[in-house]
Amino acid sequence: MSGLRAFFEAYGDSFTKGPAAIAAFYAEPCITARAGSVRFSPTRKDTETFFAMVDANYRERGFRQGAILFIIEQSLGANSVIATIQWAYKDAAGRTLWESTFSYNLYKLGADWKILLQTMHDHAA
Repeated sequence: MSGLRAFFEAYGDSFTKGPAAIAAFYAEPCITARAGSVRFSPTRKDTETFFAMVDANYRERGFRQGAILFIIEQSLGANSVIATIQWAYKDAAGRTLWESTFSYNLYKLGADWKILLQTMHDHAA
């Protein structure tokens, strides 16, 4: 599982570079589950379209950068892992705007990890 923290630091940084950069961390097809909604993205274009909406929402809320607060990794064998990460979403001054926790199922394709499933830990209303 070495390199997983670096993978997610780069993934977090991709949110400063736009939807195409974010989508590059995902396998196709992939699934995202958040806020009571499950989305299947069969192609890279679908993944980019989804993250264009996420990016617009985050920026409207003042987001400029993310930071990993904690990461828990669990190996699922030679080529797969689950990582649970709590993120802090920060404004341009570095102030935390909100925090969210996600779990990611990753699979190693060649030498690279790719996200197959992203699940937001939704909070009860």
